[in-house]
Amino acid sequence: MVSIHPIYQDFIRFIDALAAGRGDPWALYRTHYLEPNRTALSAWWEQCLGLPEETWMDRVRRIRAEEYEFLKAVIAEENLEDIVLDTMKRCRMVAALNPDPDVYLLVGFFSPDGFTFEVEGRWAIGIGLERLTTIRLVPLLLAHEYAHCYRRSLGPPRNLGEHLVNEGFAVEFSARAFPDRSDADHLLMRDSQVALLRQYESKLWRMFVRELDSEDEQHVSQMLYGPAGEDKQASRAGVYLGWRLVSEFMQTGNADFSAPAARVLESIPIA
Repeated sequence: MVSIHPIYQDFIRFIDALAAGRGDPWALYRTHYLEPNRTALSAWWEQCLGLPEETWMDRVRRIRAEEYEFLKAVIAEENLEDIVLDTMKRCRMVAALNPDPDVYLLVGFFSPDGFTFEVEGRWAIGIGLERLTTIRLVPLLLAHEYAHCYRRSLGPPRNLGEHLVNEGFAVEFSARAFPDRSDADHLLMRDSQVALLRQYESKLWRMFVRELDSEDEQHVSQMLYGPAGEDKQASRAGVYLGWRLVSEFMQTGNADFSAPAARVLESIPIA
């Protein structure tokens, strides 16, 4: 059974205390949010961000309570814990993990909307709510990160090609857990963006095949998530290509979510 940690509730307590003018922001943050959840929040800060604590303190001290009124309204729309339970049930039906990863619903800074991290020796999924504008993407973020947890046993991706495959599996996993949602939703893109990437897919493959062995983390991140080529609308092109590759691969015989990246990469349409 999945263990859900809705620690965003403590962040809201901090915001309410801040709005009431009850003291220094960092002191209030520590009292209401950081200390009650130090193990998870320290793991998030160290593993996902790797920034000095002074950066954390500075960001907290610049918080204005009114900045989070919209987030409070969005969170109030639905029960997040129920959404997590339903999503994890769907994920287990696609490819079950034993045990389930823990799920932390938190409010952070600078972090991805969804990520995996390790808390006290257990792999967990983090959902960062700080940029949340709608609840509808939370299930897809969870399914995406569940797939990353599922492939952890294969070891961390070493180069662009392996990252491409891992992202592709995560998008395909989300699509199978929620088959009623659009391709654009699973890719976390707009419909127009997906249409553009489809139009230039062959050109993009020619660009990417030259870079598959790259282990430069900054370059890999740019290729996966940044603008591709001159058209800045084509951001996240690597995620799109990874999904197209994995989607085709999964239609072949004896294909599953634990397939090694090297085997998937053999099916790249352009050598």
